[in-house]
Amino acid sequence: MSEIVRSAARVLDLLEYFAANPGSVSLAEVSGAFAMPKSSALGLLRTLCSRGYVLRDEQGQYALNEVFRAQGFGWGGSPLARLMAMAHPMMQALTAEVGETTCFGALADTGQVRLLMECLSPNPLRYEMTVGRLIPLHCTAMGRMFLSAMSRPEREALLALHPIKAMTPFTITDLPGLHAEMDRARDQGYCVVIEEHERGGTGISAPVRDAQGTAVGIVNVACVSVRYQDKQKEITRALHDTVSELERRFQLPA
Repeated sequence: MSEIVRSAARVLDLLEYFAANPGSVSLAEVSGAFAMPKSSALGLLRTLCSRGYVLRDEQGQYALNEVFRAQGFGWGGSPLARLMAMAHPMMQALTAEVGETTCFGALADTGQVRLLMECLSPNPLRYEMTVGRLIPLHCTAMGRMFLSAMSRPEREALLALHPIKAMTPFTITDLPGLHAEMDRARDQGYCVVIEEHERGGTGISAPVRDAQGTAVGIVNVACVSVRYQDKQKEITRALHDTVSELERRFQLPA
């Protein structure tokens, strides 16, 4: 009996095919390349798309998610690349739904949040950040969301790595006030920070956890503050739905 599982081999063949192809391909091209029925090829492609490895565009073309080409596969020690790949199309849908910029960040060794992805709002007046930028923990929704799951000593150890300074007139800088905000974020499952990091910007963040309950990344809606009050319920609901589904998919066995 062969030790090769044919369906698993097909999936790996497809991944290698997409990795070697810098462009996008159609269902017919995939079917022809592997001499398999279109129905079989479609089933495999849908599986890869559902896990974020392959993306399908509006024209029905398929391509490897560029997160994997740039970051490498998240198997083994680092699940972050797989989570980013899954998150990107869902963030695009979230941006389209709420009309605001969405971004994704992870906790860096520096004791800050590193912005790793961004989907820009179609509005001419929008919040825009630089991918790769490091942002502080104490005055951002993403930073407080990461801290909210930690004990007070753990929070304070990370906060001590950088000055807790006022970035705007609204920045909370006293530890009791910060702990209260982080406790609120922990209890409600999301964090809102209004104009504490930059004037005119409001952040609404929620974590994506692994199967052990550890926040691997944070999805954030970066909203222009003047629009936030009119649609805060819509944004909170849409963010919750997006993160819940992303977390469900992410926690499935890889």
